[in-house]
Amino acid sequence: MQPKLRCLTMAWYPARRKLTHTHRYSDRTAATEDAPRAATADGTRYPCSSGMACLLVSKATVRGQTVADILRGSWRLTPPLLDVPADMLADVVPLLTRNGSAGLAWWRIQHSRISHVPQAEELRLAYRAEALRAALHVQSIRATLSQLRSAGIEPVVIKGWSTARLYPKPGLRPYVDLDLVVPPGLSAQAEAIVKGSTPFSSPDSLDILDGATWANSASGGDESHHDLADRRWDVVMERTRLVPLGDLQVRVLGPEDHLRLSAVHAFRHGFLRPKWLCDIGLLMETVPNGFDFKYCFAGSGRNTERLLRALGLAHVVLGADARHCPRGAADVPPWLVGSVVRRWGTPLASGPGPSITRALRDPRILPGELYRRWPDPLESTLRHNLSLTEQSRLAAQTYDFVWRSGVLPAARRLRPAIRRPSR
Repeated sequence: MQPKLRCLTMAWYPARRKLTHTHRYSDRTAATEDAPRAATADGTRYPCSSGMACLLVSKATVRGQTVADILRGSWRLTPPLLDVPADMLADVVPLLTRNGSAGLAWWRIQHSRISHVPQAEELRLAYRAEALRAALHVQSIRATLSQLRSAGIEPVVIKGWSTARLYPKPGLRPYVDLDLVVPPGLSAQAEAIVKGSTPFSSPDSLDILDGATWANSASGGDESHHDLADRRWDVVMERTRLVPLGDLQVRVLGPEDHLRLSAVHAFRHGFLRPKWLCDIGLLMETVPNGFDFKYCFAGSGRNTERLLRALGLAHVVLGADARHCPRGAADVPPWLVGSVVRRWGTPLASGPGPSITRALRDPRILPGELYRRWPDPLESTLRHNLSLTEQSRLAAQTYDFVWRSGVLPAARRLRPAIRRPSR
């Protein structure tokens, strides 16, 4: 190891512990799976980076836990009663609105004692807007399916509408894409048909996947986008079913493939949007009689692990009923729970932050910039395709940290320390 890298890795952790003691940087706690834990007001314990940091629960964790409390059981026809102070609701309404959970939040709040506060009204208006968009989506789905079927192509609708239809009311589960899977080799033809038409209205984007690779033309050879590539198309197609959309029959995935796809897709995006975990909770509690768990868990070991951990997250974080799931499906590592909850409490940001070179010239902002670049454990786990339970994330987090800090030679030397799992 080069002297500079040795100095960086040895001196980083004491500095990081000092940063978590200050109020300025307590908004985000960078945790590892073997760290001490801090408790929120409801007794839930999440990992934190040092003993002193446990005295100050990060603001992001508190906000994320509030989001989880509000969305707990929100997919049910009669959700459980909610008791959240109005000031805590005001703190998370912007997060709920931006991450697509406003409708589900209003579904729980509408019969509570805080349903009359201005923040609740903001959620109600967001829900009504999503209900109107849902009606436009239905018109687009009908037009698109009719065009493809007239050309002899039978598409399967996945994600989006196929999940939203299972919620109690339209608009509770918003979506912006119309995701279709077509038989192998027909994706280019299907795209040409849709692009050459002018439907009544269309979603924000149309995503057509090829049944052979479960990828669209934009994903190229990136295998991380092939969410159900471990399934044979003929087997998947045999298990699909037709469901009504007014007088139109729409083909959707069978329940086993639907649950697996939802979990793998949500993990690929790091559960940044709480509605994806609400989907898992809904699908867990509505498994039909004769649900084939053996088939659902068959395939890629990495995808199966992510499916199991998604079931555990829905049970632990959102209170989903796991009685229909196999034993052990509700288990989840504590570091993963803490990571997801903190993500929910962190506002979504886009674009690069301040350059590290500026921080190197100003010692006053250097600690904060180094701390901001310390990666989330789930982010590093997904980036390096690590196991969720068997491997340490520390080497991957350190690698990502030095890469973000611009220490490229050090990052290249640290790369072999990350164990790549066999597929």
